[in-house]
Amino acid sequence: MDIRCNGCHKTPEEIEEFWPESTGESGVCASDYVKREEGTFNTENGHFWCTSCYIKAGMPLGVAL
Repeated sequence: MDIRCNGCHKTPEEIEEFWPESTGESGVCASDYVKREEGTFNTENGHFWCTSCYIKAGMPLGVAL
């Protein structure tokens, strides 16, 4: 499954806020962190919102479509 931000289309590895150093989750890759911790992550299509795109989209409720 291709995991990407619904707004900027970047992968978690391309977004600093999800890097292990930023999350305090050493040894966990950014994609696994998003799958486990990101509330906007959609398990059906792999989409999520990074913070900046989430705000630009008007902070939609639920998972990214």
